[in-house]
Amino acid sequence: MPPVSELSINFGANGNSLSYLGGGWARAEDSFTWAIGPESHLLVPFGGEPREFVLTLNVVPFIHPPALNAQRLIVSIDETTIGTATLSRPTVLALRIPVGLVRRSERTLVTLSHPDAARPSFLEPSPDDRELAFSVADVKVYHLPAAVAGKHPVPPGLSLGAMVSPGFGIHPNIELKDWVARRTDLTLPELAASFESIGDNCEFGLVQRRCDTEPLGLLRFSGSYSNDVVRGIEWDFDGIGELADIEPRLEGDPGKREFMIHERKYGLVYHTFVYEGERTPELMRQQEATRLKFLRRKFVEEIDAGEKIFVFKRGTPVPDSEILPLFLALNQRQPNTLLWVVPEQPGRPSGTVEVLLNGLLKGYIDRFAPNDNAYDFSFAAWVKLCVNAYLLNRMLRALG
Repeated sequence: MPPVSELSINFGANGNSLSYLGGGWARAEDSFTWAIGPESHLLVPFGGEPREFVLTLNVVPFIHPPALNAQRLIVSIDETTIGTATLSRPTVLALRIPVGLVRRSERTLVTLSHPDAARPSFLEPSPDDRELAFSVADVKVYHLPAAVAGKHPVPPGLSLGAMVSPGFGIHPNIELKDWVARRTDLTLPELAASFESIGDNCEFGLVQRRCDTEPLGLLRFSGSYSNDVVRGIEWDFDGIGELADIEPRLEGDPGKREFMIHERKYGLVYHTFVYEGERTPELMRQQEATRLKFLRRKFVEEIDAGEKIFVFKRGTPVPDSEILPLFLALNQRQPNTLLWVVPEQPGRPSGTVEVLLNGLLKGYIDRFAPNDNAYDFSFAAWVKLCVNAYLLNRMLRALG
């Protein structure tokens, strides 16, 4: 059963936020409202039934480098802090609210503390004298069914470790593809094709290529802010592929410049593997418009099918509160599995996969490819990670 959306508060001028606002807010603008001063307040109806909720906030921090590089945000329910973040870019945050924290009353006070609010007029020539902290586009409330929250039938923390399997890592004459087949009953291309990248860069797409499979994926070779990906998934990437939103740019070293596509509606930036002189910019724009519309339909079909394991990774640290919105978006209609990949940690060596929620897995890898060379990835580690994620997901689905 997917998470259930209970409430959506739109902070645009034509939205419904006035019914929920307390103090600490500016007048609404076209698509957002500024949180101002040291605190802002919301009065949210969570309902009287004791359940676990998730509160999501779609925010953009007011920053002005180098004088103001980030904004701190502390979110509280009554007097209890449920999450903190330091943000320097547009972000969707999701914060879990434990059972019993919400009181049985008509409205619950949600406090957003933002101690770094600043006046634009102090930082640059500007008539704006408001103390700006974050622009807020929307706030949503979900409730997590017990099966999703990990209470039944699968407890959070269940994991498959970085085991040394017979033949793999011991006998160099046993090929990786044979080890995969023994563990999963899949070929290496079949294993790789059961995953789909939704974030950061083209590394996992290149891993799939190394596995001799070329699945068509909307985000396979793309980079974008996670909040744009969340918005795209929630909207089924509606409207993607319009000619006016597609800008082909030649990038790279002289003599081997590649057409990179910059898509404006959802902020996608991706490789085409088409190089200078092979096509004209206008032909690239037209071809990519057609291609994006096709891939959008395929992506929506795959989310509705609920069979792929979607992969998100980023080279810089990402808190749980930024991963939950991706998970919720993927699960808005149909249960789907998200694999969040991070660098290995003490006690969680490369290849380990653990359950955070039923359908949300966290995997650990020895290293990511360098930013300037996505082809330099840790191939065997990615394969081991995919095998463990595939087996753990299969176990969860059998139990669920």
